[in-house]
Amino acid sequence: PLQRPLSLGADIVMHSTTKYLAGHSDAIGGALCVADANLATELRSDRTAVGSTPGALEPWLLMRSLRTLHLRVERQSNTATFLAGWLHRAATGEEGHPLSGLVQSVSHPSLPSSPDHVIASRQMPGGFGGCFAIELASEEAARALPAALSLFRDATSLGGVESLIEWRRKYDDAISPKLLRCSVGLEEAQHLQADLERAIRKVSGT
Repeated sequence: PLQRPLSLGADIVMHSTTKYLAGHSDAIGGALCVADANLATELRSDRTAVGSTPGALEPWLLMRSLRTLHLRVERQSNTATFLAGWLHRAATGEEGHPLSGLVQSVSHPSLPSSPDHVIASRQMPGGFGGCFAIELASEEAARALPAALSLFRDATSLGGVESLIEWRRKYDDAISPKLLRCSVGLEEAQHLQADLERAIRKVSGT
């Protein structure tokens, strides 16, 4: 795992098993994890009372996916770190970068410039996660980017084997209109890099 909240003092950890744990965009569920046996008994009793028990298929799919969780998450995290670093160099105006001037900012805890970098480095020894956000130079480019990509699919979830991207302003007016959220899948990092470079240049008119 990327992080162990119980060892950091959390009493209850809530997982969306829909995301990385299931990892194939084919199951919906959630889980509560605790270290205290008495608390586990209370929660189990509550679950029985309210009937929040999954069907047979979802746990089967989750058991299938847990066998590859460590492989998937490590690759997704490494690829996201690679792409975030590459895009960040464009945002900082690296000379000769093909996207220099087209990317305004990048958010990922692997970046030393991130306000979360220090605490993430301490709490997440397994990697910095498979999601990152980018801001392009214009709203028009950001709105057009999801449709211009070939390997990234325009969708709202995260943690699956396929790479996803979404223009967040569509769902939240408080979000910058130039921001996109990316969830990295299992494709080759260099293929995703080439897809982003081609599409960003296209929507930016270069």
